[in-house]
Amino acid sequence: MNLNMQYITDANGLQQAVIIPRKEWIAFENEYNKLRKKLEILLGIENALNEVHLIQTGKKRGKTLKSFLNEL
Repeated sequence: MNLNMQYITDANGLQQAVIIPRKEWIAFENEYNKLRKKLEILLGIENALNEVHLIQTGKKRGKTLKSFLNEL
């Protein structure tokens, strides 16, 4: 994604703010939200794999399918 940005600078020339067209902002937000959801899913998978490792090494007790389904 290539954003058409303009910068607002102070009297010393330091960047204080950024202006981008609204259409580009909406596209940026949409892409950000997709990436955030993807990260959430990947972190969930990582946590599940860590839990599997703990169960396989005997550091955590696993659940039966029946007990898992009863929790739903």
